[in-house]
Amino acid sequence: MPMLALPSLQPPPSMDHQTEQKPLVFDASVLRYESNVPAQFIWPEDEKPCAEPPPPLLVHPIDLGAVLSGDPLAISNATRLVNDACQKHGFFLVVNHGVNSQLIKEAHKNIDFFFGMPLSEKQRAQRKPGDHCGYASSFTGRFSSKLPWKETLSFRYCSDHQSSNIVENYFVNVMGEEFRQFGRLYQDYCEAMSTLSLGIMELLG
Repeated sequence: MPMLALPSLQPPPSMDHQTEQKPLVFDASVLRYESNVPAQFIWPEDEKPCAEPPPPLLVHPIDLGAVLSGDPLAISNATRLVNDACQKHGFFLVVNHGVNSQLIKEAHKNIDFFFGMPLSEKQRAQRKPGDHCGYASSFTGRFSSKLPWKETLSFRYCSDHQSSNIVENYFVNVMGEEFRQFGRLYQDYCEAMSTLSLGIMELLG
């Protein structure tokens, strides 16, 4: 898979220089440089994560490659492990899933790049009211305290042949031509995850 060339980013201006009239947003590209976090993002002590590391979580990996090979014994064993994991933890871990490791690495690298951009750049993909696609920052419009530390970027994917470039076209439309390669990467990523999901559904079904 070809490596994507990403422009370098400079630390954005500190929040101290922003006017108080501007709406409160969670902007990771700014907050990671701040020593003073806005009070709305500070959670009560009794609701903060425990300082002590949690005990190791023992989850047996599911060998999806063996399952997809059609081996009845592997399928039976995987079904049992999935059932146990879902009852105990609510999730399970798959290995030998066939998704290209370089594709996963590039997907992680590029999403880090996106969330590291200045807020004004990320807001080019701002999610519109009533829509499910786009960039969104925390729940600042819905709550006034204990705000979650998160940003999201959502986009639609369809495996239909007529929608083969839907992800790529979305990013070109909202972010500009310079994001075509970015969109192509996540088009490929979604296609790989769609194939993986179908394999997992076979296991669950």
